[in-house]
Amino acid sequence: MNKAMKDEIGLLRLADATFSDMVANTETIEVGKLQPTVNKVITWFLPPVSHALKGGVRTAFMLAQKFSEQWGTLNQFVIYSYSGRDLPTSELCESLSTNFPTLKYTVAVFKRGVDDITVIPASNACICTLWTTAYLQLKYNQTQRKFYLMQDYEPTFYPAGGIYGAIEQTYRFGFSCIANTQGVGNKFKQYSDDVTIFTPGVDTSLYFPDANKKAIGKPARVVFYGRPSNPRNCFVTGTQTLKALKRKLGDAVEIISVGEDWNEADYDLDGVLENRGLLKTMEEVAELYRSADLGLVYMMTPHPSYQPPEYMASGCVTVTNLNESNTWLLNHENSLLIEPVPEIAAQRMHDLIKDTKTWSDKRDQGVKSLNLLDWDKAFCVVMERLKR
Repeated sequence: MNKAMKDEIGLLRLADATFSDMVANTETIEVGKLQPTVNKVITWFLPPVSHALKGGVRTAFMLAQKFSEQWGTLNQFVIYSYSGRDLPTSELCESLSTNFPTLKYTVAVFKRGVDDITVIPASNACICTLWTTAYLQLKYNQTQRKFYLMQDYEPTFYPAGGIYGAIEQTYRFGFSCIANTQGVGNKFKQYSDDVTIFTPGVDTSLYFPDANKKAIGKPARVVFYGRPSNPRNCFVTGTQTLKALKRKLGDAVEIISVGEDWNEADYDLDGVLENRGLLKTMEEVAELYRSADLGLVYMMTPHPSYQPPEYMASGCVTVTNLNESNTWLLNHENSLLIEPVPEIAAQRMHDLIKDTKTWSDKRDQGVKSLNLLDWDKAFCVVMERLKR
């Protein structure tokens, strides 16, 4: 048996629903519709996570903090240990206390194959955040209402096959969906109309343009969201694009990658770019984006990721692939939309770097586009749904 098949078997084991689980879940959801809405205690099911600012969990923690501030909600965070081993939580708790000071919470680890679902305390509502946690939430019936915080179309994280099917099935569990962006919400509508869509915001007190910057730098600075572990971010396509751009511009362009720790030599990128990896603070991220002229991020799923709005807010022109699901935010006026073909994409980036007027227009339009994005509005949309 090859490694790919072993990995698939391991993942499929996490889709461990039984027929009786499905029946009990449906009964809980139907009974919950008849109960009064209370949000005193909310249980969150999270994948293994060590820091509060990583990826989509940051959005979950932001929402949870808002619930605490508005309703006095106690948020029970349950970290799902797929391996059945205990997981350290001290780093997560420290980052929660630092970054979300008004959040009322507890953190516990649920060990698969070791713990019984009944050890998780009862709550008024529960929210799963990833397909693996949806299977855990399916079994959890010490609650009145079940929600799915959907931040991407997760089947496309894998090739079409068994894992794809197991993930897709979670959208048929009957959970009420809270979708992060219109593109993601439209995907859920293929399965159910029970979906509430919010548009994420951007913190303009952190991400803002350099008021003194009027033209592209010399050398031009390109920041790249480089994550080899995430297929949807097209790491190879991105690095091949940047290699081609470097050949065209040489020392007239400086390229910096962020988002994940890896060594340039391992990917034949010495002399092409500098990888700064996972930056320690959001302030460092914002400062880098503010200093850049172009920000490259590929995204092949229905969510644009948070990089485009953060690039835009920082006065950095977004460069990303054409993706019809994300046209609610990205267009030819406020971004450079490129084909996922390295030589073509590199030529478009080259031409924009050489055209200061067009670069400046896209930069200005990008900043204006952020009028659509407001976290307070997003919080209101989600909270209205939980009040029903």
